Amino acid sequence: MLRTRFSVLMTVLVCCISIPAFSAFVSIDPDAYGDGVDVSDIYSDATLSSVGGYPGLDGRVYAVEDGFASTGTMVFGNNLGFGSQWSADNNLGFALRVDFHQNANSVAIDLIGDDASDSAIVQAYNAQGQLIAEERAYFIGAGQVVRAQLDRPEYDIAYITAGGLTINGQAETIHLDNIEANVIPEPASLLLLGLGAAVLRRRK
Repeated sequence: MLRTRFSVLMTVLVCCISIPAFSAFVSIDPDAYGDGVDVSDIYSDATLSSVGGYPGLDGRVYAVEDGFASTGTMVFGNNLGFGSQWSADNNLGFALRVDFHQNANSVAIDLIGDDASDSAIVQAYNAQGQLIAEERAYFIGAGQVVRAQLDRPEYDIAYITAGGLTINGQAETIHLDNIEANVIPEPASLLLLGLGAAVLRRRK
């Protein structure tokens, strides 16, 4: 009996240590919410914020009805007058930031142009705030959707930022929609996975 319990315990521990094999798919999209709804803290897997030095930026993110949406009719927006647009300009930026509640190893986001030739940048950071990956897209036409994806060998993406890219002093703006990520499952989910594996092993 003691030996059986020890075997089950070891199986649970091994399953929990082998966490990265069980990634969790995360989808973050504004289409489930009405125009103007604050979605900053509404998702169970991530917290959204607007970051940058643009005057009047309130730090929140909203669902905004927009003709350039890549899925449904909503995109991510801010409280500014041009609320469906985002710019990653360092000085007067209003970029979208997405903090994942569990680290990710892969993140994708739709970049949507709003005029003839837009450029955009998506950057990934680890928990220490170090830039670990980035993706740039150039010459995005009006209404054109570019799927930007950042992939890492480890689960070390703590958050991303996204917005239009500044070129030759000109800050481009971009629309953002449809975020997906692979993250480490919540600890409770991992425990259930471990217990399930232990039960299966015991039955065998």
